[in-house]
Amino acid sequence: MPIVAIDLYSSEPVVASFPPKNNDGSKDGLLPSVVGKMKEKIALKTSETSHKTFKKWLSKSRGYEDLQADVFTKLDDKSAVVIQSPELWMGLRRLEDGPSYLKTMISFDDSNTPAFAEESSQGVGITLANGTLDGSVPEGDDFDRVVCKVRLHEKKKALTVLPEEMLQLILNQAQYHVARKSGVEDDMENIMSYPVAIAVPAPYCNDQSIEALLDATGNTGVIFQRSVCALAGALLPGTDDKPNLAIHQHIQKITQKRQKAHSLEQIKNPDAKLDDTILLLLAGVTKDTAECTAIEISTRDDTHYACPYSKFKVVCNVSRRHENPDSILNKCVAELFETLDNVAPEASTPIGMISYGSITEQKSIKAKWEKLKKGLETWEEIPCFSTTSDCVANGTGVLGAVSHGRLSKFVQVPNKKRPKAQLCIQTMNVAPVAVGVMINYHGGQSDKWAPVKTIFDFDRRVPAGPYSLELSAAESAIRREGNVSDESEEDFFKAVTDKEAAKHIPEREQAALNLRVQIVQKFTRDGEWVKIGDVMSPLTIVEKDEEKTACETVALELSVGLSGLITQSLVGDRQSVVQATKSARWSKIQWYLGVGFAILFFGGFFVKSWWEERVFDRDTRRLLAYYKHALPGTMLDGDVQNARYVIYKYTNKKNKLWKGLEKKYQIPVLLEDEWEDYNDGKEDEGDEEHEDLDANEDESTEDKEQEL
Repeated sequence: MPIVAIDLYSSEPVVASFPPKNNDGSKDGLLPSVVGKMKEKIALKTSETSHKTFKKWLSKSRGYEDLQADVFTKLDDKSAVVIQSPELWMGLRRLEDGPSYLKTMISFDDSNTPAFAEESSQGVGITLANGTLDGSVPEGDDFDRVVCKVRLHEKKKALTVLPEEMLQLILNQAQYHVARKSGVEDDMENIMSYPVAIAVPAPYCNDQSIEALLDATGNTGVIFQRSVCALAGALLPGTDDKPNLAIHQHIQKITQKRQKAHSLEQIKNPDAKLDDTILLLLAGVTKDTAECTAIEISTRDDTHYACPYSKFKVVCNVSRRHENPDSILNKCVAELFETLDNVAPEASTPIGMISYGSITEQKSIKAKWEKLKKGLETWEEIPCFSTTSDCVANGTGVLGAVSHGRLSKFVQVPNKKRPKAQLCIQTMNVAPVAVGVMINYHGGQSDKWAPVKTIFDFDRRVPAGPYSLELSAAESAIRREGNVSDESEEDFFKAVTDKEAAKHIPEREQAALNLRVQIVQKFTRDGEWVKIGDVMSPLTIVEKDEEKTACETVALELSVGLSGLITQSLVGDRQSVVQATKSARWSKIQWYLGVGFAILFFGGFFVKSWWEERVFDRDTRRLLAYYKHALPGTMLDGDVQNARYVIYKYTNKKNKLWKGLEKKYQIPVLLEDEWEDYNDGKEDEGDEEHEDLDANEDESTEDKEQEL
């Protein structure tokens, strides 16, 4: 399918398309083509049939083809109801949340039928009102939406339509015109499935607007920052009829100059490297925004004709919303000059300013630039280059084709046999909006909110995150009391640790139940913080019976995407305060038990080893002593190694060894210190037997003599 690229927010919206890949795999013709300027208004018939068909379309029972037949009419129809610029109201929760100038931008057609009106109307027309996603009564939460009350017949009730549903009609119209321009005979259902790419100015790259835009595209569209799309379109080589020479010739001239300087520097320093980055400035305005952007391009690549440079690195972006955006362009340029110096002081001097938008807007930008650059020190000689009015739409088509893989190339990866597919343009974006959080420790009391803590600031490289914000009941209790300042981290940490004791469970539960967190975004640098989503109670769990349970700890993880879309999640087991205290106590007990077990376990091995070594040495000495007394003078007498081997061999059979030795040598096996007593006993026994024999012999002699 062709890709439908739309410069939606421009004062003169333009539609372009990018063709599908060729069946033969060739790259010929892979260039965006302009379909034409798109009407930012859609006229609806005011009849009963139109009302019924439009109502069925809202319920998904009728398609776009039915709207063409029964609902749409020409803009010069005096009785028509006109839809105009619904994208300006995308994502708004309440009318009062929108900029005040939006109400002054409400326009009327020739028949004085309001396209958007603030007050309700009894007649046919479109009225903006506070509503909800399901049509219920607004309750002041994130379910609220600014809705359109569309009345196509005086006797019928007004139909509630979301701005994203209104925008879907405009996107469908663009898809239809792309199909008609391409000459493809598809059925209407297939045409409505054409992928959509939308260029969005920086102030609208916020969570609410991007979420609504994705809903309008059926979550199949791709969204890009408008300034990046403008650069991609400005770098297109152009066609034979309309070549884009000025910018490319200027870049080539600067590149040749750098190469010449590099060649001279290499004579002095052979290791010198050529800086191939080129810094460009871009400026453009829309219906209610002005933005200036600094982008570095590098890596000249001729793989695809539509992508002469393969790396885009956004350095910084400055944007503002205003009812007259042309009047604040000077302020944006001056702020870009200061911001660029702070964000990237090592960046090279820009080589050119590229304007984009309608011809009238670009003439104004060029005139302002020529006057303003004279007071910007190093920027006095920077020329300004104009682009065609379809530049942004064409660039959006190129980036859309890159994201869909239609413009890719193969690169050889080191140590890999097969080349790897890579996108032809690799874009490094910065955050067009800021993201922060507000915390309240007193149940959401309006005067107790802490100052906003910025999580992701402007010009932060995106996608960014997740950033983990640790929340605990103990810390909430300390901050709720306000007795300890967090200026001294040591004292604050000690106070939090003390508060984790079991005796402070009621205080921690109360603090957890009263903790509130609000995510906020700032759309422009000098703008106000806008609430995103409902107020959260991250340390509170609501059970099925509506009972609230306080949690001990949880981590709030925040991430911001390429287009400012925020993702959030709560990470942790979310144990209750009581359960967490028990778990902490049991964990401490387990720790001590573990330490005791480790001491006993490894200590037991140590004692066992020590005892076995002691017994081994004792038995070795016992065996040597036995050999010394039983086999004196033999090879076994005094052979320590043999004795150790025998003891090792009979480790678990010592009794068998001792009995065997006693049986073999008829000498008992004694302990080492028992041999002395054993020898003394032997000597005494020998002496007693000798004396007895002598006495007997003497007695017998005396008896014989007496007989004689």
